[in-house]
Amino acid sequence: MKRLLVFALCTLLAFACTAPEKKQNPQPQQEPERVDENGLALASLSVINMREDPDYAAELGTQALMGTPVKVHYHDNGYWVNIETPDGYKAWVNELAIVPIDQAGLDAWKAAGKAIVTSYYSFFLDAPRPGAGHVSDAVWGDIVEVLGKHGNYTKVKLPAGTVCFIPSADVTDLRKWVDSRDAVIPADAGQMQIDRARARILETAKKFLGVPYLWAGTSIKGVDCSGFSKSVYFLNGYMLLRNASQQYKTGEPVDVSQGLDNLQPADLVFFGREATEDKPERISHVAIYLGDGKIIHSSQLVRINSLIEGQPDYYARKPIRACRIIGNQDCGKGVVSIANSGVYFNK
Repeated sequence: MKRLLVFALCTLLAFACTAPEKKQNPQPQQEPERVDENGLALASLSVINMREDPDYAAELGTQALMGTPVKVHYHDNGYWVNIETPDGYKAWVNELAIVPIDQAGLDAWKAAGKAIVTSYYSFFLDAPRPGAGHVSDAVWGDIVEVLGKHGNYTKVKLPAGTVCFIPSADVTDLRKWVDSRDAVIPADAGQMQIDRARARILETAKKFLGVPYLWAGTSIKGVDCSGFSKSVYFLNGYMLLRNASQQYKTGEPVDVSQGLDNLQPADLVFFGREATEDKPERISHVAIYLGDGKIIHSSQLVRINSLIEGQPDYYARKPIRACRIIGNQDCGKGVVSIANSGVYFNK
């Protein structure tokens, strides 16, 4: 019995010696040191994730594609960087998502020959041959500097300065691509040109069918509702504002108070809460109108629904706003063409 008591006492003493100390109440955390930058940078990854706070667990706010010029506002302890996209969205990225550049460097980049990725998905390679090693992935809409051609490959320089190669079938000269965007038309365009522009938007939109919904997504990897409309129009030469609550105020308003008769294909259709005596109107969803009462939108995934009650794919929400983007660019209506934006080319 005495031996058991001695053993138990030794065990307790051993535990007391090896157990961690009770933590003291932590000192109040100081605000992270934020270094003001007010500089410039280029997005350096195929898609950069921009978060609402400087933390990987923070809500995703938006995304930007490789080659997007951004403003740098400040660093947070040197790892997280607060940046602003060309459409005015401010959020946080890790420092490796961007490459700092001065104004002279940005002007030179704008003046240089560039290519845009025109395939859904591709890879930048370390050599111009099949089976070469991967340097980075590439997605539809990424923009890089062009250095030349090597057989069936295009030699490019990524924003980080890495020289690599991509199959020429997956890229197009950016200037030629911009000039070929039939969806960007003058305000006085004829009906045939307008119809072709609308068809281009719908053709692009349908290429996103089945892409999963991703909150704050703006790429072929995943899109939310306004990220979908923004991406579809970007790939046809337009730069839209980021959120549905902003997009409905742009372009030419279309009256949907009495139904769908005023809508044309490629118009943006908005859903949400109508204004009441107690609450203001709130826009929470956007879709692209296909015609014949149908919409295409990102809702769980990019899909097509009908706004006509009784249809098997009926979307049981009433449109409360709509706007027309086609032909309303570069005229003070919140819609800017890539060609005239000054973002990718020097004016």
